[in-house]
Amino acid sequence: MPRHPHCLAVLTALAFLATSNASAQTLQEGPPPQHRLVYRNLMVARLNPLGLLDEARINYRYRLYRSESPVLRDNFVSVGLAPALSPAFGRLGVVVELQPLSILQLWGMYEFIGNFGTFRQLQSFPSALSNFSDTELDSLDRLPSEDTRRPYSNMGSQVTLGATLQFKVGPVVARSLFRMVRPDMSLRDGNRVFYDIYYDVLAPNQGWYFVNDADVLYQTGRGLTIGLRWASSHAFYGPSHFSPGELQGNPNTTHRVGPVVAYTFAERDGAQFNSPTVLLMVNWWLAHRYRTGADSSAFFPYLALGFSFSGDLMPVPSSAER
Repeated sequence: MPRHPHCLAVLTALAFLATSNASAQTLQEGPPPQHRLVYRNLMVARLNPLGLLDEARINYRYRLYRSESPVLRDNFVSVGLAPALSPAFGRLGVVVELQPLSILQLWGMYEFIGNFGTFRQLQSFPSALSNFSDTELDSLDRLPSEDTRRPYSNMGSQVTLGATLQFKVGPVVARSLFRMVRPDMSLRDGNRVFYDIYYDVLAPNQGWYFVNDADVLYQTGRGLTIGLRWASSHAFYGPSHFSPGELQGNPNTTHRVGPVVAYTFAERDGAQFNSPTVLLMVNWWLAHRYRTGADSSAFFPYLALGFSFSGDLMPVPSSAER
């Protein structure tokens, strides 16, 4: 399990940048207390696709058992809230986490989602083969207000099931964050899929898709971490996600890869404001229906700049007391 303080802060930021809640916020001295109330927050701006987001997690954690073993010590069961806000949408989720081992976390989240009808969100389509390129989304956004093809406001919910595996060998940390997502949105009549700017996928309404983020990080010391991310997604479209008589296929699987650089300014066990971290990610699209030359150049990368921090809202006993 990664225990280096700077690396843990980077994993927190990366987990949020992957739109998840997978970091354990491990204490560095001794096992965690029986009860913890922790929070995490990320502010992030990105390009290709465009996005601006602030999201948080507030969790109560109960330690399952006491152990000094690095593989076992960071264990808990947790329940909490997951609010998120952007200029395009607002979300509020209920999160349950189970971490039986320091290296493994299983979690589930149920979210209520409201799209504001701004910044091309929400835009829905009749088929998984529909054009959802940036050029098409911009064109639809400029249609007259009475045109039913324009983006519109709506409500819905979403279930996300996730698993995170992470470990450390010397200065190298590896992590895989896997999520299965099932949205249930109120779409316009005749529409079966929608563009989800959160994950940059053409999502099957009332269907499943997965998103996975794999990171390999190297700790250089003095708060600096560098690494590589590989991100992928795939939607499981069914017959109900295509127009009648349409030849069914899935051209919407995505892959991107690129470097990650992060700097953590400071970390202190149990602090209310902890692990302020700046993170920059530059990924190039290897597979995307529109971002590898069809609509935008394959040389134009995915860019994300984030600032994260975390903390304990309850006083944490000293390591000796714990």
